[in-house]
Amino acid sequence: MAIDIDKSVATKLLHDSYKACLETPVTNCSIKSTIDFVMNGKNCLTYRYIMFTALVAKAVDSNIDILSLQAGDSSKGAFDARSLASKVVYPFQKSMLGNVLDGANNDPLVNKPGRFLRLDKANAAAGGDPSKALELLCNDLPKIRDNLDARNCIDYCVSMLLEEKTAREMQQAILQKNSCNMSIFRIRNFMSELLDKGFGGAALVIVTTALYHLQYSDDEYQICAHPVNQSGSSKRQFSDLDLFRNDIPFIATELKDKPFSSSDVDHAAETAYKAGAKSLMFVAGRQSTFASQPPTYFDNARKKYADKNMYVGVTSIDNLLDTILAAHIDLNANHVIDVIAKTAEDIGALEAQIWVYERMADIT
Repeated sequence: MAIDIDKSVATKLLHDSYKACLETPVTNCSIKSTIDFVMNGKNCLTYRYIMFTALVAKAVDSNIDILSLQAGDSSKGAFDARSLASKVVYPFQKSMLGNVLDGANNDPLVNKPGRFLRLDKANAAAGGDPSKALELLCNDLPKIRDNLDARNCIDYCVSMLLEEKTAREMQQAILQKNSCNMSIFRIRNFMSELLDKGFGGAALVIVTTALYHLQYSDDEYQICAHPVNQSGSSKRQFSDLDLFRNDIPFIATELKDKPFSSSDVDHAAETAYKAGAKSLMFVAGRQSTFASQPPTYFDNARKKYADKNMYVGVTSIDNLLDTILAAHIDLNANHVIDVIAKTAEDIGALEAQIWVYERMADIT
């Protein structure tokens, strides 16, 4: 029978760790090298949550199997890691640590690495750092024998994240200071540089979101950006960038920094229509530009959904950039840069977020 981890005890343990580490940071633990790698590895976000959650479970109850992920695991010490991650670990890191674990999804173990019954070297993992992280966790987590050792590892993780939180707060202060006097021309150049970087499509999401915040600034609008390549990460999601008006789906926005396909267009249009969106905009990134005009399947979608009373539009990011910025000459640069930085954080685009802070630090 699976072990039920008391979530109130786990929450108190994390808050106690936070208070203790504020006073006296912990600089070492029994699996320091593994924690360092997983925390800093590229594309290892889910493994960070798996590791942190396993440590919390072990600190609460020494009898848990630290490699278990699901209550259905046949291990004697099986437990529900996903529930503990979403109900305890994610809220703690977001509220107390400034979201430094870079979580864009409040159910972090819904992703593939967290869906196996237990951690095992045979589990499918992306090459590079994720594969290495899986191997290290399988090797080293079982070395933690009791709750005291697990608590020390948690304190080390929390100390590391507190240090990162302080660094980000300093970066945020610099960002706010340096953005105050940016003109609309410098804002456009900044957005253009970001789009050139791409960041796997994240830059397109970030810039379009910032433009939407300029265009749809009234309280009746709600703008929801979603992580790249994670369709359906929210139950209410109906596109890559959702715009609600008075809490009702209004404009669906499909963003692609590579060529659209006919199936992409058909799927996006039907999803938006079923959600009740009034309009659907396809925004092509710089790697998805059209030679002369959009392919005919955009026109087919436009005609098909006009008959269903949903407007379908197509534009490039540069056209959208000029159209919206031209209408907001007196924009608040501080607000725009803040939206850019926050969106990068919200969608889990860590590399883009780092670039934004580093680039802003160079602006005088």
